[in-house]
Amino acid sequence: MDRNIVVSAVQVGDVFQNPRSGTSAVVSVTDLNISYMRRSSRISLSIDAFLSVVTSFTGRKCTSTDLREYLPKVFSTKNGGHDCNCTFLFRVAEKMQLVENGIQGKGTAGNPFYVTFKRTI
Repeated sequence: MDRNIVVSAVQVGDVFQNPRSGTSAVVSVTDLNISYMRRSSRISLSIDAFLSVVTSFTGRKCTSTDLREYLPKVFSTKNGGHDCNCTFLFRVAEKMQLVENGIQGKGTAGNPFYVTFKRTI
């Protein structure tokens, strides 16, 4: 998948409903990052991380736990990333119609949020 497809799919002002509560509002989109506001925090998800996840998990189920293990510096608050990037990535992928059946799970231990990426991207 080309980075330009990702950059053109997300616009400043897009607002994504978080699975549990609240929203993530896109405040900046560049060739490198998508930045969004979650409550009063500005958080960024790199386009490279997004593309890496989509490529690696094509045709597979991907949980928030998988993301924290796959790229902890991006998806794990405990490792310098941000846990909110998990559901934000899921919402962006959902908007781009890259996942089947939207976000599933409860976002709890034993039942994390997850998506199933389509086989053909």
